Amino acid sequence: IEQIVAWLLDEKMLGGFHFNDRRYADDDLTLGSIDPYQVFRIFHEIHSYAFDHDGESPEIAYMVDQSHNLKPKLEAMIQTVMVAQELYAKAALVDHDALSVYQSKGDIMAAERLLQRAFMTDVTDTIVSWRRQRDLPDDPLEALRASGYVEQAAQERSERRRALGIQQSSSYA
Repeated sequence: IEQIVAWLLDEKMLGGFHFNDRRYADDDLTLGSIDPYQVFRIFHEIHSYAFDHDGESPEIAYMVDQSHNLKPKLEAMIQTVMVAQELYAKAALVDHDALSVYQSKGDIMAAERLLQRAFMTDVTDTIVSWRRQRDLPDDPLEALRASGYVEQAAQERSERRRALGIQQSSSYA
């Protein structure tokens, strides 16, 4: 996938990106739940494009494209956004100058280790700082759980259904 992303970026044809992960034919899983390193490599290609174009970031529409049957829907989407933030931040740590040198020398081991070090770096404090600068909760998932919003919204939906005479209590989508 990351090679396709790189090619589409190079051709200026990448308009959007759907966040999900896949196992077999199901591509509606939480981002990074199956292969977070692949998502990191995709974000690396996006950062690499900016590096190759004097810091010009590509215009990409990011979308959450998931359908959850077992995980709570809002929590799963927030988890996806949190994982996307983490992997995007990790990909930003790649030293593109050093990577270019390793690539030009054909030093695959050094290039791979460079990517792996960025992937393994804990960026939690950086992300929390970024969120605080924007008056966002340190942990959006815990903030959602503590807010009681999910329970309140479920109660309001049930009341609306009862008022309309709808018997069904839930749906797939």
